[in-house]
Amino acid sequence: MARRDSGYVDGMTTADPQLVAGRYQVQAPLGEGGMGRVWLARDVVLDREVAVKEVVLPDDLTESERDAMQGRTLQEARAAARLAHPNVARVFDVFEDDGRPWIVMEHVPSRTLQDVMDAEGPLDPKRVAEIGLQVLAALQAAHRAGVRHRDVKPSNVLLADNGRVVLTDFGIATIEGDSNITGSGLVLGSPQFMAPERALRGGSPPESDLWSLGATLYAAVEGRPPYQRPSAVGTLMALASEDPEPPHRAGALRPVLEGLLRKDPDERIDADEAGRRLRKAAGRSRPRRRSRVWLLTLAVVLLAVAGGLTAFALRSDKPASPAALPTTAPVTTAPVTTAPVTTAPATSAPATKAPVTEATKATTGSLPALPAGWEDYHDRTGFSVYVPQGWTKSLKGSMVYFRHDGRVLGIDQTTKPNMNPVGDWQGKAEYRVGRGDFPGYDEIRIKPVSYFKKAADWEFTFDGSGTRQHVNNRGLVVNNHQAYGIYWQTTDADWTKAYPDLQLIFSSFRPTA
Repeated sequence: MARRDSGYVDGMTTADPQLVAGRYQVQAPLGEGGMGRVWLARDVVLDREVAVKEVVLPDDLTESERDAMQGRTLQEARAAARLAHPNVARVFDVFEDDGRPWIVMEHVPSRTLQDVMDAEGPLDPKRVAEIGLQVLAALQAAHRAGVRHRDVKPSNVLLADNGRVVLTDFGIATIEGDSNITGSGLVLGSPQFMAPERALRGGSPPESDLWSLGATLYAAVEGRPPYQRPSAVGTLMALASEDPEPPHRAGALRPVLEGLLRKDPDERIDADEAGRRLRKAAGRSRPRRRSRVWLLTLAVVLLAVAGGLTAFALRSDKPASPAALPTTAPVTTAPVTTAPVTTAPATSAPATKAPVTEATKATTGSLPALPAGWEDYHDRTGFSVYVPQGWTKSLKGSMVYFRHDGRVLGIDQTTKPNMNPVGDWQGKAEYRVGRGDFPGYDEIRIKPVSYFKKAADWEFTFDGSGTRQHVNNRGLVVNNHQAYGIYWQTTDADWTKAYPDLQLIFSSFRPTA
C-alpha cells in the first residue's frame, strides 16, 4: 500500500526515523484511515522498501474489544498472506511492538483511486472499466482462496505508477471457517460501499464483494457513491429501502453497474458475467464463442474445401460416444509452459488414417477423417493426434510442441493425475499469474468438460509477443495413472478462425492404450 502524503503523524517524522521490531526503519507516512496508519519503511535485513501498517487502537476500547482488534490484525495478515496475485498487495510479516500490532506489506508506489477521483473528478468509463477488471481479478483470487474482502472501496484500490491496479487492506476480511472475531459491536465497513445484505443481515457472501465493486466503479465514473446521505444511519436506511439513482455518466459501463448493484444477491450478475461486461465496456470484447452447430458447419466447409471431402463428421469436445466417456468432473495435469522454438524437424507419419484398434475404440470411438495438409502424429510415448504438416516440432522435458505462424500446440503428460481438475487449474492459474507469466492476464473460464474420464479447460488471454494472445489449456485424465495436458495458443485475432483446428485435435487425440 502506498500514498505520497508527507507530514507528521504520532510524533514520527521523516527526519526522525524509528526502527520497529529491530528490523523495519520507518521513513515517511503513506496514509491514514479508520483502521490505522501506513508508513513507508525499509527492511534493513533484506534491504528493500516495504509498507508497514500500524494498527491504531482507540483509547476507549474495553479489554475484550482491544483483544478483538488484535485478533483482527492477525486475521487480516492471514487473509492477505494466503493470496498470491498481481492485483493483491502481498503481506510479508506481522508482529507486535510495544503492545501495538503491525503488518508488513508490499510497497506499491501509487495513488488510491479515491485520491485520483478527488483530484480529477469523475473518470472516463473506459478507464474505470480497465480498473474494474483488475479489481475483479483480485476478488476472484480471494474468493477462490475462501477469503471475503468486505471493504472494497476507492480508498482501498491502488493505482500504481506502472499501471498495475492493486486491491489492498484486507482489514475486515473474513476467511471461511474462521469465527467472526469482530462480533463485539464494532462497526465494520464503509456504509456507502456496503452491500444491502451485509447492512441488513451481516452476511459476507462473495456476491457482497461484487456489490461493493459495483459501488466503487459507480463512484469513480459518477463522482459520488450510489448511496450518499449526510449520516451513516441515513445511508444505511437508503441502502435498505431505496434504489440507487441511475448513472448518468457511465456510458458503456452502465450494464455492469446495473448488474452489480442489484439488491438481491441471487439476481446479481456473477464474476464471469461482470468480467464479460467490463471487457466490453473497456473495448476489449472478443468475438463470442459461436454455437456448436455453427462451428461444426464451418469445420465441415473448411475441411471439405481443403481436402475435396464429400462427407466429414467432426465432434466438438466429445471424442467418444456417451457410453465410452463417463461425464464426471474433470482433472488436469500441470499447466503447460511455452519453450523456445527449435529447428528440429517435425516427425513425419504417413498422411493416412491410423488403424483403429479395440483399445482406441474403447477410449475415443471412431476417428474423424484425416484432412489434406494434416498428418497422424504418433509419439514415441504412445499417444497419437492429428497435427498440421510442416509445423516445427520441439521437445522440453515431458512436453512436445508444434509451432507455426504464431500458433502453438503443446502436449504434456503425467502418471500422477490430479483428481480435482477445476481446483487444480485454479491453483495453477493463481500461481502462474502471480509470478507474472501472463502479463495482462484475463481469465475467460475454468470449467469442466466431457472428455475421456475427466477433463477441464482453462481459457484465458494475455499480452505476449507484441499482441494479445489467446490460450485454451485442457487437462484430461485417462485413468488413475495417466493424464495429459493439451495446450493451444493463437493470437486473439486468429482464435475464431483457428478454433475448428483445435476441435479436430481434440477429436483425434488418442492416449497411450
